[in-house]
This record gives sequence, structure tokens and C-alpha cells, in this order.
Amino acid sequence: MSSPLRAVTDGVSPEDGVFSVAEVLNGRLAGSAVNGEIEPPGDDRVAAGDDGLIIQAEYTNPMDPVHVRFELWDGPPPVDAWEELWTGRLLSKSGLVGAGAWASSYAHDVEFDLGQSDTTWSARVATKILQTEQEAGFPYAIARVELYKIQFWN
Repeated sequence: MSSPLRAVTDGVSPEDGVFSVAEVLNGRLAGSAVNGEIEPPGDDRVAAGDDGLIIQAEYTNPMDPVHVRFELWDGPPPVDAWEELWTGRLLSKSGLVGAGAWASSYAHDVEFDLGQSDTTWSARVATKILQTEQEAGFPYAIARVELYKIQFWN
């Protein structure tokens, strides 16, 4: 059974409900996900290129960030109750990945060191929505938090 090696979690502010996961070069997001080479996702919620992802948040309140957790595993992570959105391969030349507003190569909200450059990683994106329960006479979701796990392994 595989084990997690390290992880980092932080809030990400989507732009128009969309955020990017991309390589970090010289302190900036870089590659297909932020250079306009990948179209925003449709119904699948994740659009992938060779070196990055564009993820459509489920709910798009511009005041609320989504919470992204990057995880590095020593093998394939176990499948859990989170909703799997995408599984595939991503190239990282620098060994650093980050997440930030879509099509914004200047700033990123979270950065993660994979510990190995020039590597094509197996990766998985999973999500979970935490929200208040329905209460008679009140709005359906008074509070709602979107969580995303981006897991990497070889």
C-alpha cells in the first residue's frame, strides 16, 4: 500500500470560476494551462494539457476561494469517497507545480515542490463539497466549501 510523502494545502481564488494547475518557472505559473493553449473545460470540469490543468469550480462565488491540496505519494494513492474528476499524466520540467487564477501566469496562490525535475507524473484530481444541511425556512447552502486534491506519484 502506498503512503503520502508530503502535502501542502492553501486557498486558490478562481477567475470566473476557473483555476489552473501548472508548472512554476521563475516564480510564475507557466505552460499550456496559462498560455491559452487549453480551452476551459466543458461538462467534464477538467481540461488537461501535457503540462497543466484547467479546473472549473462547481460553485462560482467570486468571494470564496476553493481549497487545493497538492499531495506527493510513493505509489498510486488509494481511491476514497471523494469524486474523481480526472486521472492522467503531467510533465513537470522544473519539479514545481502551482495553482492560481486561470490564464494568469503572474501570480499563484499555492506552490508545491515535487522533488524531481524533468519528470512525467501520474496525477489525479478529486473533489469534495462541504456544505450546510438543508434547514426548513433557510437557503439550501448557507455555507459551502470546495476542496480539491491533486495527487502525484510515479
